[in-house]
Amino acid sequence: MKKFIAAALALAVTAPLCGCNIMSIVESDIKQNSFSAVKKERDDLKKNYKGRGYACLKKAAEQDAYAAIDVAAKKLQSEEFEIESGSAFDNFGYILEFYKNDNPDVFWIRDDSPYSYVDNGDTVTIELEFKTTGDKLARQKVELDTKVRRIVSSAPKNGTDYEKELYINSYIVDNCKYDKEAAALHKQKKIRGNEQDVYGALVEGSAVCEGYARAFSLLCQKLNVECSLLEGYASEKNSDTGKTEREAHIWNCVKLDGKWYHTDVTWNDDTSGDFSDVYSRRYYFLNLTTEEITRDHEISPLYGKKLNNDGDFYNEFIPECNSDDYNYFKLNCPVLSSFDDVEAVTAALTTAASNGDVYFDFLIDKKLDFSQTKSQIAGSEGAEWIAEANSRNGDSNQLGDNCSLVGFEDRRLITFLLKYE
Repeated sequence: MKKFIAAALALAVTAPLCGCNIMSIVESDIKQNSFSAVKKERDDLKKNYKGRGYACLKKAAEQDAYAAIDVAAKKLQSEEFEIESGSAFDNFGYILEFYKNDNPDVFWIRDDSPYSYVDNGDTVTIELEFKTTGDKLARQKVELDTKVRRIVSSAPKNGTDYEKELYINSYIVDNCKYDKEAAALHKQKKIRGNEQDVYGALVEGSAVCEGYARAFSLLCQKLNVECSLLEGYASEKNSDTGKTEREAHIWNCVKLDGKWYHTDVTWNDDTSGDFSDVYSRRYYFLNLTTEEITRDHEISPLYGKKLNNDGDFYNEFIPECNSDDYNYFKLNCPVLSSFDDVEAVTAALTTAASNGDVYFDFLIDKKLDFSQTKSQIAGSEGAEWIAEANSRNGDSNQLGDNCSLVGFEDRRLITFLLKYE
């Protein structure tokens, strides 16, 4: 490049009467060649994109911006790049979010101020802001890759997608702690570190909802389970104030045997305090229908639709979730339909006690009044079931009279906490 410019300068000296600004022509040619190389690189990349985030972008300029992000995000140092003004820049924040959703392993782009820009008129110069760069970023990438390979290697061999999902859900619940301090800082518009990404959830073992959901998404990708991220809001009671608050939230949808389900692994990690003994709480928000999840979750609109609120989110994909085939409790728990026929429940309770289980779940049929049925079980009925289980098990694993139960009316679920003599 330098030799070419030098030759052009020499030509300018020997031909002063040309009437052309040869230096400007050369600079224009260089710039055009550079633009052509960049465009070719982006176009080549676009042929291979399969993510739903990319698929929802219908305008060529937006697709080009996505490819530009991909090129820049793969560097160890942030670099400037140009995109078209107009739609690509107006929606750049969403395009960046869709890229991150398609690539949950890209954890190093800052969450609070992810990019800076200069408006040039027809184009906009963008620079992504990284949380860390250089050798430190390279080390963190290796750490994450090593951790993910280790997690994936312990997944059920030849397991079904459902079995893999159970494994992923339980791994995250058991190995990631919800970062309450970071969540409190978010209310002040402050982000502490990696709490919203997979590095925080899987390597540091601490995250908020976004980190949980991205970790779930990444592990599903690695285990070939079809999965998507869903953004919106959730209504949850504040344990300090007792008030129900509407907060921005992110969770997942997973596809099993051709049908989609909602799974919120963050809310499945509600296994402390009052629920510390209720192991099955980790499945409470696993594989729900849209009707079930929207009792306390609100789904933001599809990209290109009208936003519900200022500062709202867009989703690149919103599947219909209307099956309960893989709802954990409906798939695994006996159902009490009548006190005249309790064999399914007592047989399952007998097996649970024989195995030495610490809990036992069953469902109450919709035709029964939940509160009344729960009260009856807590009284004499449950005691009779325990006596029957003890009789069937003989001298092994005898249940004590200090067993207790917990009821969850919205799932029509009863959990026995089993204690032994």
